[in-house]
Amino acid sequence: MRTAAAAALAALAVSTVAACGGSTAADGTAPAAQSGGTLTVLWPAEPLDLSTDSGFGLQMISGAIERLAVYDALVAITPAAELDYRLARSLDSDDSLTWTLRLRDGLKFSDGTPLDAAAVRDNWTLLADPARKSPSAKIAQRIGSFTVVDPTTLRITLKEADGQFPRLVAQTPLTFIGSPTALRAQGDGFKTAPVGAGSFTVKEWLRNDHLTLVRNPASSVQAHYDTIVVKSVPDETQRYNTLLAGGADIAFSANLRTGITAAAAGLVTEKAFSDGGLNLLFNVTKAPFDDIRARRAVSYALDAQALNKALFDGTAAVPSSFLRDDSPLHSDVPLPRPDRAKAQALFDELAAAGKPVQFTIISPLNFSNVAEWIQSSLGGFRNVSVKVDAMAQTLPVLQGGFQATLTGTPRFVDPYPQLALNLGTGGSSNYGKFSDPALDAALREGQQSRDTADRVRAYETAQRIIAEQLPLAGPLYRLPGQYLHSSKVFGEGKLPIINDGVLDITKLTGAG
Repeated sequence: MRTAAAAALAALAVSTVAACGGSTAADGTAPAAQSGGTLTVLWPAEPLDLSTDSGFGLQMISGAIERLAVYDALVAITPAAELDYRLARSLDSDDSLTWTLRLRDGLKFSDGTPLDAAAVRDNWTLLADPARKSPSAKIAQRIGSFTVVDPTTLRITLKEADGQFPRLVAQTPLTFIGSPTALRAQGDGFKTAPVGAGSFTVKEWLRNDHLTLVRNPASSVQAHYDTIVVKSVPDETQRYNTLLAGGADIAFSANLRTGITAAAAGLVTEKAFSDGGLNLLFNVTKAPFDDIRARRAVSYALDAQALNKALFDGTAAVPSSFLRDDSPLHSDVPLPRPDRAKAQALFDELAAAGKPVQFTIISPLNFSNVAEWIQSSLGGFRNVSVKVDAMAQTLPVLQGGFQATLTGTPRFVDPYPQLALNLGTGGSSNYGKFSDPALDAALREGQQSRDTADRVRAYETAQRIIAEQLPLAGPLYRLPGQYLHSSKVFGEGKLPIINDGVLDITKLTGAG
């Protein structure tokens, strides 16, 4: 018997699919793609805000597709780790210290303010201002000075050489530029009513429900759709059922089991893999993981292949090294192998020293099944006790303190800057507070060199240190950017993906 909610979903399905050009003809085929209409996307959680200084760049997290819609990006990275210049035409240097940014002509923010060299300078200066306490301040503070050469040319002098500066811009908030006029006038209000030069503007934001974006007629980046609705639906099953009923066009899922179920139901499951993957991140400043023996014990106890078989029917990509085999920076540094005997010996040793391993895993709802599997697996050992606390938004807890968390960071298509931000001393996303001078030195070498062979050697060293010091256990499996949809809406072709799995809704079109 259908409930009223189900009937409402069915009605929404008809209106939504018809509006976005995804309705089917009498013969069941998809119509030709037509510009306009509405795209509805289901996401596990809403962003905390849409400012340019949230601490995150173009990464596969809540808020990424919305920021890309509002701001577009100066530069991004393709899944093959190549630079993708967008609002910028180029970012070049002869000495890795002084860089020249060239913008495309005629760029304007949705409030009419020019997106010119002075606007970029003003944005990056604001990010660096200590008084604003931006999460991205340390990144912007790497810049020593600016010179506006002409309206589309900005000369940037760094405080120290950075051979990979364009990759820093592409994978951090430096790539998002907001209207200086709006930033000055709106203050904190800019966080929920941002003004960018992207394809869309924010029309409505109903917290814990949906965010509506509408076409920006002033943008030089013209998208296919008139309207994009991003709905926050924390429950994985509800998100999947809503998509299946036709109540949305795309649903994001980080749960591989959902992807298996969707494929069996005839939906298309598109995955974009990156380096790294799903990890159990340790807070090395809190017991029990301030003791490396506890980190090693848990790492030895977790068998990623057993997890894959139990939860994903063996379909997950279980890595043997931190970087993908097809990464241009790959080196064969093996991850720690599971060893039950070594794990139990360490658990016993810690208990005998009065330090039994007891901890809570903070888990996003998406990964609660993995957290519960870890809890069950460790339950097969003596002298270890695990609790699971699953929640929709983990970031506030990570910033305030935790013992262990399941996280998809660091994940990246190029190790710079994500490894340094997530595992380097003082990194803005280093929630586990790990610090190792040798790792910092290796990461710095990978940053400063413009030679691929030198970078391979640097990141080989970094991977060996990570495998030895274990700031995290994993990656347990490669974490895909997994998007579920109907082939009748988008066809069987690949969705446009940039960076580590971000859906580029500015270039998304319907089937046809």
